[in-house]
Amino acid sequence: MPVPEQTYFPSAKIRLTIRFDEFGSSAVAKQVPPKPQTVLRGTGSARAPLQVTPDPAAPPGVSRLLVAPAGAIPTPGGPQEQTGSSDGLTWTIAGIIPARMSWQQNGIRTADTLTATFRFIDCPIDPRTIRSCAVETYLGTVDQESYARGIAGETRASQIGQSCVTEPLNIIPDTWTDSSGQARTNLRFQGWVDKWTIAWSDDDEPTIELECRDNTALLIEVEAPPALVVSAARPIDRAIADYLANFPNFAGLSVEYRPAGATPPQLGLALAGTSFQPHLGPVASRTGGAQSIEKLSIWDYLTDVCGAVGHNIRVEGTTVVIEQVQTLLSNKTTRRASDPFQGRTLDGDTWQQRRFIWGRNLHDMKFSRNFSKHAPTNVEVRCYSTRRKKTLVVRFPDPQSQTDKLVAYALPGEAKVDQKWVVWKVRGVEDVATLKLIAQNVYQTIGRNEFTLDIETMNLASFGGGNLDPDILDTLVGDAFEILVARDDSGGSVDEVEDSLMRRGQEMMQNLGFDAGLAAAYARAYTDAGFQTLFRLKQMRVDWDADDRGVTISMMGVNYVEVRVDKPFEES
Repeated sequence: MPVPEQTYFPSAKIRLTIRFDEFGSSAVAKQVPPKPQTVLRGTGSARAPLQVTPDPAAPPGVSRLLVAPAGAIPTPGGPQEQTGSSDGLTWTIAGIIPARMSWQQNGIRTADTLTATFRFIDCPIDPRTIRSCAVETYLGTVDQESYARGIAGETRASQIGQSCVTEPLNIIPDTWTDSSGQARTNLRFQGWVDKWTIAWSDDDEPTIELECRDNTALLIEVEAPPALVVSAARPIDRAIADYLANFPNFAGLSVEYRPAGATPPQLGLALAGTSFQPHLGPVASRTGGAQSIEKLSIWDYLTDVCGAVGHNIRVEGTTVVIEQVQTLLSNKTTRRASDPFQGRTLDGDTWQQRRFIWGRNLHDMKFSRNFSKHAPTNVEVRCYSTRRKKTLVVRFPDPQSQTDKLVAYALPGEAKVDQKWVVWKVRGVEDVATLKLIAQNVYQTIGRNEFTLDIETMNLASFGGGNLDPDILDTLVGDAFEILVARDDSGGSVDEVEDSLMRRGQEMMQNLGFDAGLAAAYARAYTDAGFQTLFRLKQMRVDWDADDRGVTISMMGVNYVEVRVDKPFEES
């Protein structure tokens, strides 16, 4: 199979769902829940007309819970798909072509963001008339034939909410089917407009500039009621879904525990009863249950709850994902179930991860190692047990293990080697297995950032792909990718240096004038290291420029320089 031609026909579009301000009308006020958030108590309340049901849009084998209006048949669709309202104040504007756009995945702890600029004439609306605005961004490629037909004037029609929208064929559709018959989407970002700016210039036509955050913004904007808690008696995914069902603006969100098929933890089995108020679930404050004037968002509260049992929580599209850090980052973790990338075969070589090769599909690459803040360190987790009247201590790597290797802190010279530890204190955890899980997740979170890789490409497909399969755009935080260096006989200086170091490193260093002992030590360290070529995506930025460079993709990958420990704790 030859390498597909690396000629791309990229396309981008933005869809806005706008709710206009009612300006004094009492219609909206009548729909506000009569019960204030501050009086919510226990593990549930009848404040919002929402229910938790299995998500009918979940992929096969994936258990996902949908927060949907009560009494209705559950239908797929998140907050951005609420394209109309009975009061006539909600409308969708589709097919906006951005002049410039930047979509950034910011990692597992920060909301993804989007900035976009387009002509004012494409959406001539004054922001003073808008109460709120949802945004969906589509980015992908079209085939060469559709591009030519679209330029010639051919169009497609589709129904978006209450409107029929006509788009040229050279503009990407919402969904498409690839060569293997797999249904794919061009939807890349779903979120909310934080800031709407109209910019006028003497030199150019007026433009609209948008600053947006993903659906994490919904959870950040709502303050956590002090007495409403996540249930300790249910699996954590169901407990969080029940919690979200108290708030009407969370309708359409779903909750999923990963990996598929794993058993979600139950807070009541891991935390001490003294962590509950009153014996129901973790309190929504950092003050041991006392009322506090310190504001705490629902996102902060859920992050604390999941962290208490060694888990991470993040938002992907309209899905709230709960997962252990170690399963997200481990080299042993299988590919994400929702990832359309299925591996590739080229010239008899088969690989399962996206592959990037310096000298083939990259035009910029940078490696760096952090020797201090993000260097791997041994982790000690401490928690005082009120039931046992003692402090529980768990360490990772385990000093008693025959296979785990402790991280050493070594300075140049003799007798300057010591152990390196960080102490992590938690509260309310009585289960030793949960403490072990927290210890390993802290180890993974710190150590995975020891070695960072920054790459940049204008290709929308990883090695072996082309215009009809822009798989890089499907990459999400935590996905694995591989970095290799092409070693052609006519390769550039990087190729020649790396090849020389691997085959005749000592000779090359000596020929360059370095001390023979230094050359031997360095060559031995380089060839014995067995460096990792697999990285996990930490951040990704996609820049769109309709007038200049098209699409530029920047990715940051992380990994250990050397995998010292990459295995889960065995169940106690």
